Order: sequence, then C-alpha cells, then structure tokens
Amino acid sequence: MLDKTILPSFNSLAYWYDGRMKQFLIRPKEELGRLFKNEDTRFMLGTGLKVSGISFIINTFVYTCLFQVMRLNYAFFKAHGFPDYQDESVFYNYLLSESMESFTILFAFHIFLFFIGTYVGWIILRPFRNIGEYCERVLENPNSLYKVDEFSTYNLLTRFSEFFFEYLRESRKKGEIITNSIPPQFSRIHKPVIDRIFMLHFGILLIIIGICSCVFIIENSTAVFQNMVELAAKTISNSKEANKFFSYQMFIMDDIVTLTIMLITVGYLALGFHLYEKVSGAAFGIFSTMRSFMKGNYFSRVHLVGYAYIRENTRKLNKYLDYIQKNLDNEKPKG
Repeated sequence: MLDKTILPSFNSLAYWYDGRMKQFLIRPKEELGRLFKNEDTRFMLGTGLKVSGISFIINTFVYTCLFQVMRLNYAFFKAHGFPDYQDESVFYNYLLSESMESFTILFAFHIFLFFIGTYVGWIILRPFRNIGEYCERVLENPNSLYKVDEFSTYNLLTRFSEFFFEYLRESRKKGEIITNSIPPQFSRIHKPVIDRIFMLHFGILLIIIGICSCVFIIENSTAVFQNMVELAAKTISNSKEANKFFSYQMFIMDDIVTLTIMLITVGYLALGFHLYEKVSGAAFGIFSTMRSFMKGNYFSRVHLVGYAYIRENTRKLNKYLDYIQKNLDNEKPKG
C-alpha cells in the first residue's frame, strides 16, 4: 500500500523535474533565436563584429608578415649550421616567449572591442528608438513630452523631430491639424547633410580604439623582433657581418609600425563613413516625411528600403501619423 502511494509521487516529481529541465534548456535557445531575429539587435552585433574585426584582421596580417621574416631568419641560422636551432620549434618558442603572454591580453582586448562596438551600434540607433518609443507612448498619453538626449546624434533629425512632435501635440490639444511654418534652416534641406556632431563623437571614439589597437600590435611585434635580434647577437657574436645583417633589419620594424598605423587609420576611417552612411539616409528620410506632413501632405509616411534595423521604429511613427490623420484631419483628403 505504501509503495503504491509513494511511487506515483516520485513519478510525478520526476515528470515535473523533466519538464522544468526541458524548459530551462529550450528557453535560452528560443531567447537566443529571438535575439538574432531582431533586426536592430543584429545591427548592433554586426557593428561590434566590424569594430573588433578590423583590429583582428590587421593584427593577423601584421603577424603574418612578421612570421615570414622569422622564417627567413630561421633559414639563416640553419644555413650557418647552428646546432641549438636545428629544431624549428625551439627557435620559434624562444622568439615568442615574451610575446605569448600578450596574446591572451590581445584576445581579451578584441572581446572588449566587440562589446564597445555593440554599444556604438546601440548609440547609433538610439535616436530612432526614442522616436519609436515616443510614438508608442503618446498614443496613450497625449501629454507625453518628447525628450531629446543632450548628446544625441543626428542633429537634423533630433532637432526637427522635437519641433514636429510639439506641433502634433498642439494639434491634438486643438482637435485639428494646425498650420505651422517650417523654420528656414529646415526648409532648404533637400538631401542628406554631413552631421558634424555625429562625425566628431564617433570620430573621437574610433580614434581611441585605433590607438589602442596600434599599441597592442606594435608592442607584440616589437617584442618578437627584439628577441630575434638578441638571439642573433648571442649566437653569432663573433660575426660582424651577421650582426650587421640583423641590426639593419630594424628598418623592417619601422615599416611594420608605419604599416600598422596606416591600416588602422584607413580601416576605422572607412568604418566611420560606413556607419554614417548606414543611418544618414534613414535620418533624412524620416525628416523628409515629417516636413512633408507639416506642409499638408497628411498621407506622407516613412517608406525606407534597406534599413531593416529601424523598421520597427518607423512603423510606430507611421502608426502615430495614421492616428493623427484619421482623428484630426477635418479637411478634404489631399492626394
């Protein structure tokens, strides 16, 4: 009788535990899948990969060049018959002995760069997210205020959107879409403009990232090269010609430093323009829609092609404009 009572209890407990474990294991997979399906999240992760990837690729290229120099010098040692370095692994282990500790730091640095890059992506999308969140919130609470971050990017979009949403708020108070003149500084804009504030903020950030990357590359490559010259000096101290041969190779180190600085500069400069291009068109498109709506084209909506990472926010803006047109447009439809 006792067995019949206890056994079902244990079976139920086992069944419950089984279910909870499956839920625990499946839920992270579902959350992770949902994370990568979200376009703005994918944009942020992609930005992180780009920021860290530039440094990683340049590191790989520079170390590949340095490794070829090491191979050439190993051939020199082997050709001169030095018995201590007939084993190739002994030669490379000696040269890399001091720099191997830095490789761990270098790996951690690139992980850190990835998270910095995702934060950069988040900052880039923040003005669009603010617009979407406000449009969603103001439908429920007409008195909601649109607040622009003090250091927000896209001066054109953020300043005009502040003016535009105040215009819509006043219209809702009066129960009709009011007429309003557009300030001259906004009426003359007919194409995407260079946002100096954006370029300044992210230019400084990318310069800092570039400098850090240069320091890591130069420090590691210099350590390897100095080991190589010291090895030559110790092993063939009686050969003036050989010593000169390795001493004169220092110009290679100068070339590696120059090449590193050039590649880092070009890489992050190109990334800055690439990221700006990713959003400048979208910012201008939203600005143009708002301006067109204020001019009386109440059917004007945001329709951007190729900007999936802000689509959710533009849908919220369009929904708010639909609401305004449906409830406040008392005139005969235009268009």
